[in-house]
Amino acid sequence: MKRKNILSLLLLFSFVCSLILSSQPEVAYASEYRMIDLFTQKKPYNGKGLNQPSDAFAPQEEVILYTNLTYQGAAVANKLVAFEISGPVNPLNNITFNRIAMTNASGIATIDFRIPWPTENHELIIFGTWKAYASADIAEVRVEDTLTFDVGWIVEIVSLMTVDQNLQPQTKFTRGTCMGVQVVLKNIAMLPKKVTLAISAFDAIKTHIIGVINDFEVNPRDTYTYKNCNLQIPDWAAIGDATVNASAYTAPLTEGGVPYCPEVSTTFWIAVRDVAVVSVAPSATSIVAGQTVNVSVVVKNEGSDSETFEVSAYYDSILIGTLSVESLPPNTQRNLIFVWNTSGLPDDTYTLSAVASALPGEIDISDNTCTDGTVAVRLMPIYAVPRELTIIVLIIAAAIAMIIITLLMSMRKKKTPRSPSVLLHVDVLP
Repeated sequence: MKRKNILSLLLLFSFVCSLILSSQPEVAYASEYRMIDLFTQKKPYNGKGLNQPSDAFAPQEEVILYTNLTYQGAAVANKLVAFEISGPVNPLNNITFNRIAMTNASGIATIDFRIPWPTENHELIIFGTWKAYASADIAEVRVEDTLTFDVGWIVEIVSLMTVDQNLQPQTKFTRGTCMGVQVVLKNIAMLPKKVTLAISAFDAIKTHIIGVINDFEVNPRDTYTYKNCNLQIPDWAAIGDATVNASAYTAPLTEGGVPYCPEVSTTFWIAVRDVAVVSVAPSATSIVAGQTVNVSVVVKNEGSDSETFEVSAYYDSILIGTLSVESLPPNTQRNLIFVWNTSGLPDDTYTLSAVASALPGEIDISDNTCTDGTVAVRLMPIYAVPRELTIIVLIIAAAIAMIIITLLMSMRKKKTPRSPSVLLHVDVLP
């Protein structure tokens, strides 16, 4: 009994399913009898064939959708075709709309629309993968096809940075030196795209200082890295924050080119490197050979950043010594003392000078050298008494003189004065 009930239920379920299925129209995606093919105007990658993708579209570009409706290979004319277009899924505004068109004598139905461009959050809403759907009824059988296409900047500047000559990131450059740029571009199309890339730089007061334009191709569905390491910063460029911009065009503007994507910018710093020797002064201008002289050298950082450099002192062209100056702030002076041992020097007058090492990118090096001050070196005669000994003798002599004077004065005070003598004369009378 239970087995019969189960069989009865199965038969009833099968009958209901058959009724439901018979009430639905037959769908055929593709067959040798009935066919609908949905594609765009983007030859050669226009999406022809079942469920094939189309090439990419740019913002606000016109999209033309075609369907080719056939039955046993022959065109089906005067048939209504339904279209549904959906934008990428996003949290703000999911775009979906529908259209209907009738096939012409060649079995082609056509609609067109333009990629929208909202005033706000346009990239979030519009950029991504779009889906188009088309369906029609051929002899009570529905046929359908889909295609997808990407929407975005066909060629986009992904990144821009300033680099040094070794292509390493660097954001500080000095006037008169070379600055490099590295630009990464991406092509979302299925065909290679010719790109005219323009690089422009402006200094802190917005004066144009660098301009370069190059043409090249970016492969389909690929990125391209453009490198230029020979952009010369002029000697007259303003010091401070500067800007470099990169723009990509379909062709040079004089040949009708239009932008592929928005301009991309980055900032860098233009600095001036300049150190100077302000003065050179000896501690004595006339000495005896063998004595030491302290040579005072004053240096100054006249640039815009702290600098580390070396300073060398000379008598005539002979090196006295070299000292390092560490992290000297801008517009700051520092006094260096060089000890000059004059032992063995011949009798002569010597000229002192100091030289600060030239910094990379330093333009004005005329003030890196200063010649100032002379020292007369005299040989001591054989018979001459050394100066130190003379001083000692004079000190001893002065001390002895003081002792003698003191003793003499003391003796005079102790001596008793003599009493006057009285002579008596007595006359003797006879």
